[in-house]
Amino acid sequence: MNTYPLFPTRPSLCLDGVWDFAWLSDDQKPLADIDATGIVFNEHQAVPGVFDTDVKRYGKRGVGFYRKQLAFACAAGQPLRLRIGGLGLAAKFWFDGQLIASSELAYSSFNIDFNASLAGSTHELIIAVDNRFKPQATPIFAPFFDFYGYGGIYRSVELQALPAAFIERAQVTTLDATAGKIRLSIELGGAVPATFNGTVAFDGSAAQGLSLPVQDGRAVTDLLVPNARLWSPDSPNLHTVTISNDTDCITERFGLRTLVTNGERIVLNGKPLTLKGANRHESHPEFGPVQNPHLIMGDLLLLKNMGANFVRCVHYPQDQMFFDICDEVGMLAWQESMGWNNTEPSTKDPHFFALQVEQTRLMVNNGMNHPSIILWGFLNECCSETAGGRVLYQTLADTIRQRDPKFLVTYACNRTHANPDGTPADICFDLCDVVAFNTYPGWIGGKCTWLDESASLIAPEIIRIAALAQQPALKGKPAIMSEMGCCALYGFHDMANAQWAEEYQADYVSEVCRQVFGNGRFMGLAIWQFCDTRSYVNAAPGVRSKPRGFNCAGLVDEYRRPKLSYWAIQKLYRDLP
Repeated sequence: MNTYPLFPTRPSLCLDGVWDFAWLSDDQKPLADIDATGIVFNEHQAVPGVFDTDVKRYGKRGVGFYRKQLAFACAAGQPLRLRIGGLGLAAKFWFDGQLIASSELAYSSFNIDFNASLAGSTHELIIAVDNRFKPQATPIFAPFFDFYGYGGIYRSVELQALPAAFIERAQVTTLDATAGKIRLSIELGGAVPATFNGTVAFDGSAAQGLSLPVQDGRAVTDLLVPNARLWSPDSPNLHTVTISNDTDCITERFGLRTLVTNGERIVLNGKPLTLKGANRHESHPEFGPVQNPHLIMGDLLLLKNMGANFVRCVHYPQDQMFFDICDEVGMLAWQESMGWNNTEPSTKDPHFFALQVEQTRLMVNNGMNHPSIILWGFLNECCSETAGGRVLYQTLADTIRQRDPKFLVTYACNRTHANPDGTPADICFDLCDVVAFNTYPGWIGGKCTWLDESASLIAPEIIRIAALAQQPALKGKPAIMSEMGCCALYGFHDMANAQWAEEYQADYVSEVCRQVFGNGRFMGLAIWQFCDTRSYVNAAPGVRSKPRGFNCAGLVDEYRRPKLSYWAIQKLYRDLP
């Protein structure tokens, strides 16, 4: 499935399919010191796909080499672009024997621009993918993360021939949703002209001419969209805009809608939102993080059938195909860059800092035109109570707002305790448009005795966090409970509601839902989590809470079979406005 933007006139080749493959075990030297010369390719792997879910190397860590022979005619020196949808955990790229790039950004979608070194109609692309946990090679993905670090090429790969002067992107900003007035910012690359001369067409209609001055690589104009229709979850109307000139053409898709905060509410098209949601990983027991339209559509239908209108996409930049489909079905989304319980020392590492900024920049640039994305986040449960954390949080918030100052910024905080003087320990709330909290009373942390029922601790915790949300840095901002939940093993039932029973989880998340939406300070909830997901399998003592090597907090299991909690939340969500 092609994802937006589309480039209909560029020579291009989708590289999805079966690739030659070679495996280097974990006892090899660092990826930076490994070369593609002399590699013997004696296996095959699918792209998209991961190598650590197949029968030969299930759960193994090492370096996998992928090779593809390409039928793609080009001259020596031809500008080319390799579009990488996402891979992990680190990678190196060779084209016709020349090293063209490396990456340390797991899950991020990015482009590699280079010039062909050889003329001809056939070429060779080799990608080495390393899924080992090496601090210098994978600094933003740590082995303690509560989601599995898969090895492979997660998403589509495409090769394009670039013209000397090309259209990079076209950002669409709604100025007046009802009137259909937009601001179109055309971003140019290559040999950037002083004036952009071309055409623009909406929804496949007749094109009209454009002649715009170019400043800082951008040509900007305000336009009216013909037959404008609002986008909303109930009516997910979409428009396309196609911009062409003598050398290139791009089609972007967008939705007309307004999104603002008004006091303690998020307001979409003038109507306050109540966010009824769940957290979702890109995870499947057979495919790992690899997504396809059928899987995505099935998950979104399960969520909508449950009464949800909102999904928090955790904890890394997700597939643009997912957001394309969210746009089409009217599912609201929170998108965030990768971070999970990182501590202050990591924020003081210049390399880690730079990678955080780069992945956040890529995330927001890739997703800027999706009307479904209403919240932009980063650094889940990280060091927001520290001075070093504050510097990084500020920089990432600025990175998002540099793309559009109206984008709503948030992050999920679990530093919800207070200082001795009563002020919040977290010192970054002022950077947010929307404040969000993760807490697991009676399940993770907190004071719970053998005689306490976990669900009895939920109401006091919600009251406590609601009081925190009245502190000066938070008061008057929308507040969301971004994670609350507990685990259950699919098929395990117990009349005494023993922990890990489906009955225990159903009672717990039902009480979460009642308490959150019964407290006027909160306008949304994302239950942890939608489906059971692969986690670490051999770490002590945390692995004791990961039976089967899975985080089992899903409302459905890893094969999307509903637990009792799914039906319990469906009953509650459907009764909410």
